[in-house]
Amino acid sequence: MLRAATATRHKSLEARLPLTHPDLDQHTYARIIAAYYGFHVPLQRRIDAFLGPHGLDPERHKIPALLKDLQALGLNHAQIDALPLCEELPGLDAQAHLLGIMYVMEGATLGGQVLRRIIAQRLSIDADTGGEFLDVYGRDTGRLWKAFLKQLADFDHPEHNAQVIDAACMTFACFEAWLDRAGVLKPGQMAASL
Repeated sequence: MLRAATATRHKSLEARLPLTHPDLDQHTYARIIAAYYGFHVPLQRRIDAFLGPHGLDPERHKIPALLKDLQALGLNHAQIDALPLCEELPGLDAQAHLLGIMYVMEGATLGGQVLRRIIAQRLSIDADTGGEFLDVYGRDTGRLWKAFLKQLADFDHPEHNAQVIDAACMTFACFEAWLDRAGVLKPGQMAASL
């Protein structure tokens, strides 16, 4: 149900993201990773603030991989600190919202496995030269995805499902709008607003 409800937004973003396009170059790739950093940092802060002292499972943290990639792609600490951060994030004040957000972000991590191979083939970028984020969970990707799906299934309830869907759709919308403002998306029509 969640996959079907977010399919239009997912396809819209996927079609505009140039990571699979034949004309992708290293400069564009570096700009995409910088934009991903600009979205993930404030989103991670929001998730941590919502979850409190325990925060998100450390296995699911993606910022260290993004930092490593940005440095491997030639940015120094000052340049990374100066990168713009997204201010228009999905709302997060309920467990249902968190699960909707995580559905998008964890699904993107699963999709990174395909992108990792494309980037390695086209740009010769691997985990040590700027591609760690695309394989951030490594061999644990499948295990962590299945664990998330179990968490989602355990939460499944008609009373909350609409909130999960809305949060997932809003996450896709915020992410696409941010990447569009960052100038890293191919021209195209964004999915209709909520």
